[in-house]
Amino acid sequence: MKIFRFMATSLILWGVVSSSFAQDVKLHVNPRWKECSLQLDPSLTQQAWRQFTREAGLVAYFRPLTDAKPMGAGHFELAVLQWETGIDATKPAWNDTFVHPDSAHWLKEGPRLGFPGLTARVGITKKMDAAIYWTKSPGANYGFYGGQVQYNLINDLQKKWAASTRINFTSLYGPEDLKVSIYGLDVIASREFRIYSDWAYVSPYIGVSTYWSSSHETSEKVDLRDENVVGGQAMAGAVIKLSVARVGVEYSFAKVNTLSFKMGVAF
Repeated sequence: MKIFRFMATSLILWGVVSSSFAQDVKLHVNPRWKECSLQLDPSLTQQAWRQFTREAGLVAYFRPLTDAKPMGAGHFELAVLQWETGIDATKPAWNDTFVHPDSAHWLKEGPRLGFPGLTARVGITKKMDAAIYWTKSPGANYGFYGGQVQYNLINDLQKKWAASTRINFTSLYGPEDLKVSIYGLDVIASREFRIYSDWAYVSPYIGVSTYWSSSHETSEKVDLRDENVVGGQAMAGAVIKLSVARVGVEYSFAKVNTLSFKMGVAF
C-alpha cells in the first residue's frame, strides 16, 4: 500500500512540476495558420537549431512498418500510418522553430508528437520493393514526402525468415523559413508465423538504422549555419496479415523514441 501511495504522490508531483515548467515557456504566436506551423524565431540559437535537426530526423524518418519478406513482383499495398515521437515541445529546439494560433495552443497534446501519413508500396522484382510516403499537417504550413527502396538479402521459404536492407529519404515542404531532408539506411530481419489456416500470419521483426538529417534556414530573422547530423536507432515491431488486411506496430529506440501504427490492404 505504501508503494502505491508513493507512486501516486510521485506522479502528482511530476505533473505539477511539468505543468509549472510549461507555463514558464512563452509560445510564439502567429494566427496566420489554424494549427502549429514551422516559422523560425529570432531567438533560435545554433545549439537549438542542431537539436531540432537531430530530432526532426527521427520525427520524420520513413517507417513503412513492414517485415523483411519481399512482396513479389506486381504486388502492392496501400496503408495509413501514424508516427508518434516523444519530443519535448518546451525546449528551444521546438519552441523557437514553431508558431502557434494562440498563446495556449501547444504543439502536442499528449506525450508524443503525432504524424499521420499515407504510404504505397509495390513489388518491383522478386527481391526488390519500392514505397512512397506523403503527409500534410491539416491547417498548418508544412508536410513531408519521401521514398524508399527495399532489397531482400535472404528469404528462407522453409524456415520462414528473411533479411533485407532499405534506403530511404524524406523531405520537408511548405515552410518559407527552412528546408530539412532526411536520408536513412535500414537493416531488418523477420520471421513469419502462421496464426490460422493459410490467411492469418504474424511477422515480428527487428532492425537497426542510421540516418543523416540535413537542415538549411532561409529566413532573414536568423543567421545560422547549415546543420548535418548523423544518428542511429533500433526498431522492433510486428505485422499482422489477415488475408488482404495489414496491421502493424513498431517501437523505435533513439534519442527520442517513436511509436508507430499502420493499417492497410495488400494485393
